[in-house]
Amino acid sequence: MERSTRRAIPVSGRRLGLLLAATGMFLISTDSLLIRIADVDGWTIAFMGALWSTPLMWSIAARSLGHDLATQLRRFRGPLLLTGVLGATSSTAFITAVTLTEVANVVAIIAAAPIFAAVVSRIVLGERTSRRTWRSIALTISGIIVIVGGSLASGGISGDLLALVAIGGFSVNLTIWRRYPELPRTLVVAMTALCTLLVTAIPSDPFSIDRTTLLATLAMGGFFGPLARFCMATATRHAPAAEVSLMTPVETVCASLWVWLWFEEVPPTPTFVGGAIVLAAVAYGVTGPAGETAPPPTTHT
Repeated sequence: MERSTRRAIPVSGRRLGLLLAATGMFLISTDSLLIRIADVDGWTIAFMGALWSTPLMWSIAARSLGHDLATQLRRFRGPLLLTGVLGATSSTAFITAVTLTEVANVVAIIAAAPIFAAVVSRIVLGERTSRRTWRSIALTISGIIVIVGGSLASGGISGDLLALVAIGGFSVNLTIWRRYPELPRTLVVAMTALCTLLVTAIPSDPFSIDRTTLLATLAMGGFFGPLARFCMATATRHAPAAEVSLMTPVETVCASLWVWLWFEEVPPTPTFVGGAIVLAAVAYGVTGPAGETAPPPTTHT
C-alpha cells in the first residue's frame, strides 16, 4: 500500500509543479515541427495560431469563471495585460526564430530559461535559489555560448537573438504567475492569445496561406499551444519559477527529435555540443533536492 502511494501522481507540491512543467514543455515541443510544416513567415504563423486560440480560450474562461469573469478581469487587469504582452512577444519571437535558423539552435537556447527565471525571481519575489541550481545555470551559460558561437561562424545569429528574446519574456512571465497564484490560468492563456492576435494582425498575411498551413496553425493554436501554456502557468502555483523553467530541456530534446525525424534536419556540431552541455547542466539541477525557496507571496488586491 505504501509503495503504490509513493508512485501515485502527486496532487500538490513541488513534484506536481515539475510534472506540469514537463507536460507543458512536451506539448509545446510540437510547435517547432508545426512551424516548419506551415512554411510561411513568423508573423503569419503567430497570427493564425492566435486566431484559433483566442475564441477557444475566451469561451473556456467564460465557462469556467461564469459571472466571476468580469470581477477577475478587474481584479487582475494589470498582471493580465502584462503577462499577455510578454506572452505575445515571447511566442512571436520564438516562432520567427524557428523560421530563421535551425530548430535545434532555438530550442537549445530556450533551455537557458532557468538563468533568466532565477535572476528575475530573486529580484522580484526574493525566492532563494539553491547553490546546485546556480551551478546548473552556470553550466547552461557555457552551453549557450557554444551554440551562439557556432551561429556566428555559420550565420543564423538573428534567430539565436530572437530565441533569447523569447526566453526573456517567458522567464518574466513565470515570475508573474508565481507572484499571483490566484490569477485564473484560463485568463492567462486567453489574454496571451488576444494580445498575440492584436500584435501580429498588421504585419501578418493570412491570405497567403494554403491548406497545410491552415491545419498546422490550427493544431498549434487550437490544442497544443493553449494546453501547454495552461500547464506551465499552473506549474508555478506549486514550484518556484527557477525550478519550473528547468523543465525546458524536455522541449529541447523533443523538438529537435520531431524535426530530425520529419525533415532530417541534422543539428550542426556546435549545437550538438552546446545542447549536450545544457541538457546535462539542467539534469544536474533538477535531480538534486529542492532548494531553499521562499513561499509564493500573497496576492494583494
